[in-house]
Amino acid sequence: MAYRFPKVMAVVAASATALVGCSTAEETTNNGGGSDDAALSFTDLAGRDVELDKAPERVLLGEGRSIFATGILNTEDPLDKVVGIGSDLKKNVPDYYNVLEEKLPKVNELPEIGGFTKGDVTVENLVSLDPDLIVLSKDQYDASQEAGLTEKMDQAGLKYAVTDFRAKPLENTTKSMEIFGEIFGKEERAEEFNKEWQKTVDLVKERADKVKDKPKTFVWRAAGVMDCCGSWNNSNIAQLVNEAGGENVADGIIPGEVGAVTPEKVLEADPDMVIATGGDWSEKKDDEGNPVGYAAVGYGIGEDEAEASIAKLPSNQPGFENLRAVKEHKLHGMWHQFYNSPFNYLALLQIAKWINPEAYEDMDVDKEWMQAQEKYSPVAGEGTFFSTN
Repeated sequence: MAYRFPKVMAVVAASATALVGCSTAEETTNNGGGSDDAALSFTDLAGRDVELDKAPERVLLGEGRSIFATGILNTEDPLDKVVGIGSDLKKNVPDYYNVLEEKLPKVNELPEIGGFTKGDVTVENLVSLDPDLIVLSKDQYDASQEAGLTEKMDQAGLKYAVTDFRAKPLENTTKSMEIFGEIFGKEERAEEFNKEWQKTVDLVKERADKVKDKPKTFVWRAAGVMDCCGSWNNSNIAQLVNEAGGENVADGIIPGEVGAVTPEKVLEADPDMVIATGGDWSEKKDDEGNPVGYAAVGYGIGEDEAEASIAKLPSNQPGFENLRAVKEHKLHGMWHQFYNSPFNYLALLQIAKWINPEAYEDMDVDKEWMQAQEKYSPVAGEGTFFSTN
C-alpha cells in the first residue's frame, strides 16, 4: 500500500536542542493536497537533530525487528519504503519471520545488511542501498559509535535516526513510535497506538501503587540458551517488573544495563517469581552441538509445548529445582521479543497479573494480545506468548 506524504515544513524552535530523546517536529500541512516533497526534522533518542530535505522514500532498518513498529503503522505492507533490514529478524525471531514470510514473501528479497552490534556492517554496503534514512536502535548506535562506524557514515553523507524499545521501554516506546510515524508519514496511526499503549501502562501504574509486598522477581534472560544467568538491571523487561509492582533481583547486582547473575546469587535470593524469556529456538545448539533447553514460546507454539518446556528449565541448572518460585509454580515463560517491541505494554500487563492476580481478574491478557495483533500487526497472533510451569 502506497502512502502520500503531506507537504510539510518543519518548524524547529530555538529551544529544541534542549528536548533530548523526543520528537520535536512541528508541521504545517498544505491543504491543497499531498506531496512527497517535504522537509522533515525531529530529535531522535540519542538527542540528535535529524533533518531531511524531503520525506524519505528509501528507509533502511538497521534492526530487522523494527518491522514490529512499521507493522503497526502499515499492517498491509510493513515493508513499504524499506530497502534493507538487519539480519536479526530472520536469525533470532524465526517464529515471527515464518508467518510474515507467508503473508509477504518479498521479505526474502530484502537485502540483509548484517548486524551493527556484531560489527559486520560496512559503509560500502549501506551506501550501495542508497537509503534516504537509516533507522538504528540505541544499542546499535552506541556500538557503532564505539567502533567508529558512525563517523564513517557521517563522512559518507548517510542520514540516520536512533530509536529505542529495548533499554528504557517505559520512557522511549511512545517517543520511538512518534519517530517512526514521522519517517513513514503515519503520525496519526502512531498517535492512535500510543494512546492505547499509554492507557494500559497508566492502568498498571495505578494498580501497582497498591501492591504492599513487592515479590522478588528474577528475569532469566534467554533461559537455557545463554550461560546462566543473563538478566537486566532496571532496564528492558526488568524495568517492566519494577513498574508492575515487583522487585527485580538483578538490580544492584549487574553493574550496567545488561549482564549476568551467578547461579549462586539466584539461589541465595530464592526469588518469589522467575520469568524466563524464550522463543522458537529449536535450531540453536550448545558448544558441543547439542540442542539447548529453552522456554518454547512464540508464534505457532502450542500451550502444552510451552508449559512442558518451561517445566524442564530448572533441570538444566543444578539447584534451581529447589527455588521457591519453581516449587510454588511461579516460574513463568514469556516471549523474548517483548524486550524489543512496541507491544511491551502487554508484557507489562501480564507481569502485573502474575504479581497481583486478584487485581487483574477483569483482564484477559491473551485476549488483549489477540486484539492488538488483529489491529496492529501484519500477521495473526496465534501461538503461546505467556506460560507457567
